[in-house]
Amino acid sequence: MTHALTIRTDAEIVPYHADPIFAAIDRHSEAWSVYQVAPEGQASIDADAETFDALHALLATPCATRAGAFCLIRHLRWWLTEEAVNAGAYDTDDGPNAWTIAEAREADLSLCLGVERVQRLPVALPSGRLLGPVIDLRPVAVATPVRFARLLGGAGEALAALTLIVGGGCLTAIATLF
Repeated sequence: MTHALTIRTDAEIVPYHADPIFAAIDRHSEAWSVYQVAPEGQASIDADAETFDALHALLATPCATRAGAFCLIRHLRWWLTEEAVNAGAYDTDDGPNAWTIAEAREADLSLCLGVERVQRLPVALPSGRLLGPVIDLRPVAVATPVRFARLLGGAGEALAALTLIVGGGCLTAIATLF
C-alpha cells in the first residue's frame, strides 16, 4: 500500500503498524504535550496521570524493528533532556523509578545498536564540589597496547614481505646457475 504511513531510516522503510513502539511513542509524546499546556486543577491532574500511564506503557513496550529502536532512543533522549529539571519528581521508595528505567533503556538500546550514549557531565558548584559522577577524561590505558599491537602487526607484514622478496631472489639466482 502506498498510502500507509511508514517510518524511513537510512537502512530500511518500516510500516508504522509493524512495530508497537511507534504507537507507544506517539501516545507518550501526545500525553506529555497535553500535560504541558493543561490548565491548573483537575485537567492538570488528569493529564499528569495520563502522562504517567503513557510513560510506563512506553517503557514496557518492546521494539520489534531496528527503526523502532532508533526512534525510541531518539524519543527517550529528547524526553530525558526535557524532563532533566524534574528528575527528582520521579523518585520513589519502592524500587527503581521511571526515570532510572528510561535512562537504562536508552543506554541499553544505544549499546545494542552501536549509537553513542549521551553522557551527562557533572555540575560544578561555586565551591568547586561536583554534583554527579566524575568523568575521567584521561586516555584509556588500553590504547597503548592497541597501538603496540598495530605496530607489531605492521612489522610482521614488513618482515614477511622482505622474506618473500629475499627468498625469491635467492631461488631465482640458484635457478639461473643451472
